[in-house]
Amino acid sequence: MKARRTVRSDFVFRLPGGTEDNDLWVERKADTDDRPVMSSTWEPTDEEREAIANGANLELMIWGAGHPPVFLGITDVALGKAPESGGDHA
Repeated sequence: MKARRTVRSDFVFRLPGGTEDNDLWVERKADTDDRPVMSSTWEPTDEEREAIANGANLELMIWGAGHPPVFLGITDVALGKAPESGGDHA
């Protein structure tokens, strides 16, 4: 799986010395109690999609000794940079 930029992405974590392939784009927002959260979108490869379709499960790995609150789900948010807004772009 590869982390992907979406039209809602508004912040990027960059790996020092890395390339754009190492970028982790996130959307910063708030939960229902107005606490900050971040979400990232991951695109499975064709092989991973096939494995999931054939019954494979997803694994979430957290580095460290504690386990922060997390969510793993499905999204249909469009990939890529958000369209430019406002003004004439001739």
